[in-house]
Amino acid sequence: MSRISFTDPDTGQFSWFDPAAARDAISEGRNWTGENWIGAVSGLQTSRAVLYLTRGGRWIENQDASCEFNGSDVYRYLDDDQARQWLIKAADARRDNEEAEDALKRHFPDTPDEEGLNLGGRPVVGPKVETRLAPETLAKVDERAEKEGVKRAEMLRRLIIASL
Repeated sequence: MSRISFTDPDTGQFSWFDPAAARDAISEGRNWTGENWIGAVSGLQTSRAVLYLTRGGRWIENQDASCEFNGSDVYRYLDDDQARQWLIKAADARRDNEEAEDALKRHFPDTPDEEGLNLGGRPVVGPKVETRLAPETLAKVDERAEKEGVKRAEMLRRLIIASL
């Protein structure tokens, strides 16, 4: 057993945990700034952050900046929402972080695919389906769509539904 003892900088609470016994340990992944690779969550250049889920079900983040300008090695507790946000940032790293994506799906399966304001774009109707049509058939679809005052995609949906 290799316990790590730490004092949470946010609460001042002294605690310990065994990283070898953790149920999960997720690395943050990296992003390219145009000049350097930096941690997706921590923003550190030479070090990385790791998120642990202890056997007892607590989230602990470790940001080890000891290699970076003689920085500190900090452990802190995160609540479920903070851990979820951490995993979202890590999963969104430009270097696909499948480890974080898998952990997000395992531990927070209800996380939506997107969040935030709808700033426009096409409404979601269903999954995208592609097909090929002969030019004369496509011309007839376009002609009917124009006649009914709808776009081609809407016309295709209507025709398929009407034929089922």
